[in-house]
Amino acid sequence: MLADFDKPEHRHIVLVLTSDYFAWMNGEIQQAMGCSIPELVGMELEPYIDSVMVSVCRSTPPESVFYFATIHGRSVGMGGLRRLPDGSAEVVRIYTRPEYRGCGIGTMVLQQLISEARRFGYAMLKLDTGVFMKAAQSIYKAAGFVEIEPYQGAEPPATVHAIWLFMQKTL
Repeated sequence: MLADFDKPEHRHIVLVLTSDYFAWMNGEIQQAMGCSIPELVGMELEPYIDSVMVSVCRSTPPESVFYFATIHGRSVGMGGLRRLPDGSAEVVRIYTRPEYRGCGIGTMVLQQLISEARRFGYAMLKLDTGVFMKAAQSIYKAAGFVEIEPYQGAEPPATVHAIWLFMQKTL
């Protein structure tokens, strides 16, 4: 479902999913690096989440678009698209709740975002992902993404680049 950030219920769903995503990722980063997202970004997780929500909620298509997936009325996954400073688009926040992984939700959201990027006229689509996100990497590679060097506008700080992958796909 396309998220309409003028609707409080949609904004709330995306905020809850984003909070779940960062809580999960924080645990993975702690295991991989022995430090937390708050230590890496210099602020507590909740204000950081609020600050990054702006990157996906700040504007409308073609600048950004965001989707969330539901099953039987429960929000189970999400993903968005936003314009980068170089004029390409970036896939952001592909996330599926752990109990729904393996059901094709991430692939479905990614395919929708690729379709939207083409419709909006983007020539290049980029994304970043943690090295510990093996299932996500499989989805991205199957969709034609290839590894690249870190790109301008990517969210992860340089301190995590050792455990992060950057990818792109020509549209």
